Amino acid sequence: MKRVLKSILPVLAAFAVSGALAADPWPTRRVSIIVPFSAGGSTDIVARILANKLSPELGQPVIVDNKPGASGNIAGEFVARSPADGYTLFMGTSTSIANITLFKTLPFDILKDFTPVSQIANTPLVLIAHNNLPASSVADLVKYARENPGKLNYGSGGSGTSQHLGGIMFEHLAKVRMTHVPYKGAAPAVTDLMAGNIQVMFAPLIDALQFIKAGKVKALGVTTLDKAPQLPNTPTIAQDLPGFNVSTWNAIFVPAKTPPHVVSRLSGAITKVVNQPDARQAIYDQGSLAIGSTPAEFRKFIDTEVVVWKQLVEISGAKAD
Repeated sequence: MKRVLKSILPVLAAFAVSGALAADPWPTRRVSIIVPFSAGGSTDIVARILANKLSPELGQPVIVDNKPGASGNIAGEFVARSPADGYTLFMGTSTSIANITLFKTLPFDILKDFTPVSQIANTPLVLIAHNNLPASSVADLVKYARENPGKLNYGSGGSGTSQHLGGIMFEHLAKVRMTHVPYKGAAPAVTDLMAGNIQVMFAPLIDALQFIKAGKVKALGVTTLDKAPQLPNTPTIAQDLPGFNVSTWNAIFVPAKTPPHVVSRLSGAITKVVNQPDARQAIYDQGSLAIGSTPAEFRKFIDTEVVVWKQLVEISGAKAD
């Protein structure tokens, strides 16, 4: 009898798992992607590209819901407290990891309260300036900033974002002092820069590319060690400030304890759609590079990012306002 039971237990377990999956044929209703920044910004654009492709793949509507504020923490807390059923997704960014070090206390723990699903895209930043600013290169900007300490206003999508840290790192390496002006997302900051209310900004390429090409702002340098393929004639900031290297990314998280089969189904769907030629091109056209990864690959990436952003925040001395 014991031998018989031993031989049929795996079969019974398989039937139990199959029954559980059949009882929960996710998704059966609308799925929401919660974006931590305002509409029109880089994270929002990538989220909408993803949502449009995921809807037919999952067979259910996928919508984008913007909840900006507090460097992404308002949206993060909302999703962390949502049911762990796969219907409320968090579009996290590198800011989500930087916040671990930037804030003394947070209403949620990105490492414990969430399950990583898949990285969507990686986006370099580009240092842009108002057309009337007397600086046409990084070297020019450094010289101007040193001659006018504290008079340059630089915008960002919020305190603690990669754009904010880009400015802090620039000040640190160039030995200059500027004034930080945070916004609820990169898009309104870029708009204010074109209006002349701020002079410079480390903008996600996805937010600034169309305005650079239209001649509405000046591109002084990209923040990655390699040139951005979308701006082949724009040098890297590291050429003038060795060691400068900042970029941002977008990825999907779900609340912790979301059923593994839901995480697996969602990750597979995301990887499939972001690697479709038209989706990859749409993401590229907006200034980003499509990724797509498994939960395990994304978890490994996050572990590395925690170390990188902790070091960056500590070196820069940045603190959330």
